[in-house]
Amino acid sequence: MTALLVAAGALVAVGAAVATGARDARIASLSLAGMLAATPFVADPLPGSLSLAFGVVAGILAGFLVFVAARRVPDRIGPPLGLPATLGAAAAGFAVGIGATAVALPRLGPDAALAAGLAAVAVAIGPIAITRDVFRLGSALIVLVGAASLVLTALAGTPEPLTTVAAGIVLVALAAAVATVTGGAVAATGGTAVPDDFPRRRAAAARASGEHR
Repeated sequence: MTALLVAAGALVAVGAAVATGARDARIASLSLAGMLAATPFVADPLPGSLSLAFGVVAGILAGFLVFVAARRVPDRIGPPLGLPATLGAAAAGFAVGIGATAVALPRLGPDAALAAGLAAVAVAIGPIAITRDVFRLGSALIVLVGAASLVLTALAGTPEPLTTVAAGIVLVALAAAVATVTGGAVAATGGTAVPDDFPRRRAAAARASGEHR
């Protein structure tokens, strides 16, 4: 495992932490784009040039779609966990992954990929479990998909071109869904956090609309 692999893995881990913990949604989305674009480089050997380029472009495109959604997120809405908490979780996950060299797990990829994947899982689980904010939830799901790709790389080695294409399509599709759902939530509620009584509000609005007709 080279220093460049460790640096790339650390960059992915920090990007995941900021993507899930930054208060400013636009900064979070830019960090998400950086994480996704750096993920293909956490492999040994590196994928072929076309696969590598596809992975990077797919990550940047997914991040751009999330950035479009982030521009509509009200400034008052922050993440469920603060940046110090996500940075700490990412550091712990990364350390566990690097420490896995002492465990004789059957794997074909670099420990840096496992470390970055565990760091991304560590920061994604919290928002997925507790948030009602559709933007933060969607961002965390994208981080989790990136984490799955990294863990797969650590266990099975450098992904095949078809796997890279499939992962890129999933990321872009999920990012497009985040942008769509976030825009719909802002239009319907004025924010991205879905209130507990939202179904009742919609039912009441529908009844009022029917009465006016």
